Amino acid sequence: MSSRLGIFGGMFDPVHKGHVAAARFAVESLDLDLLKMVPCHKPNHREQRQLSAQHRLDMLDLALHSENKLAVDDCEIRRGGVSYAVDTVAEMRAGGNWDQIVFVLGADALNGLPQWHEWRTLLQACHLFVLGRQSQSIDADVALEIGLEQRRVARPEQLFEADAGRIFLAEDFDVELSSTQVREVLTKGGEAVPLLNAQVHKYISHYALYGCSTGVH
Repeated sequence: MSSRLGIFGGMFDPVHKGHVAAARFAVESLDLDLLKMVPCHKPNHREQRQLSAQHRLDMLDLALHSENKLAVDDCEIRRGGVSYAVDTVAEMRAGGNWDQIVFVLGADALNGLPQWHEWRTLLQACHLFVLGRQSQSIDADVALEIGLEQRRVARPEQLFEADAGRIFLAEDFDVELSSTQVREVLTKGGEAVPLLNAQVHKYISHYALYGCSTGVH
């Protein structure tokens, strides 16, 4: 079998159980050898980051400490500047002996794909594994522009029948949790334990992040 790498980018501000569940789901669905979670340095299409890169990296390390096929990669932070997926995929391909690379993203991100830097080049370098939510759908104009119907496959394994450019929509993954929701809970002093890895929760409490006081619930 060919070697398979997954790339899951994001702000991870903070990393929460939904992120880890999504990463595990991608690994299992695609039979990946490894999935790298890549914290963004500076997004070109979203709000600026709230926490330092070091805090976000430290929390990712804690969240993935016991995961066998999940790893943290700080390439976008080391590279600096605006983070572009196409550059990250190119760096991963150049730096490792991977036959297949799959970029993992959400349906909301796919709807913004035509605004991504060199998105056509990105699709020449990797496949896309799209984590759907029941409340989300792919915009018809976006689907037409990116050629979704021509690229879409019915089963995850069919991605690997081509070198790159195929898309699988994982519509059965519907974890409804976002970092924005987690930050709101923390800021308001709500019950955050069910949303976060225990060590990540302790880290946030210790450093009083997201406007919460030490000893957060």
